[in-house]
Amino acid sequence: MDNNTKKKIESEVKKTVDVEIAQELSDFRTQLNHLQNSLSNSGQNSGQQNQQQNQQQNQLMEQIQQFASQAQNQLQQTDQQLQQSIQQAIQSLNQCLQYAQTTQALNQINQVVGQAQQQFNQLGQQQGQQGQQGQQQGQQQMSNQQYGQMGQQQNHLQ
Repeated sequence: MDNNTKKKIESEVKKTVDVEIAQELSDFRTQLNHLQNSLSNSGQNSGQQNQQQNQQQNQLMEQIQQFASQAQNQLQQTDQQLQQSIQQAIQSLNQCLQYAQTTQALNQINQVVGQAQQQFNQLGQQQGQQGQQGQQQGQQQMSNQQYGQMGQQQNHLQ
């Protein structure tokens, strides 16, 4: 897997996470606006209400900070998972490549064995032909010897 593909995948994952984070932040902002509106619409400015407003705002800020921290952790985990997935894909591709190379080597070995078998068969045929020629020559020599012996016998008879 090349770097461009890896960067595209990482970019898509980060976009998705960013959209989710933006949506959650938008929800918190909406809640904060409602809270501020309800507080501003209320005409009572007693110290108790101010204290409650401060507590609510502090709680809301803590929730926003917790959410931001959780979103950051999720983003890191997603990035780690993406890296692991990419590494696993690369390992799988390497295994496929090794398998292809092994298969190619076995095919080459089979070709060499086939060629050796053909050469062996050709040698066997040649030896068989030479053996037939040797038999024919031997029979010819025996016939010649017989003819020679018959000629010598005829010479003795005359």
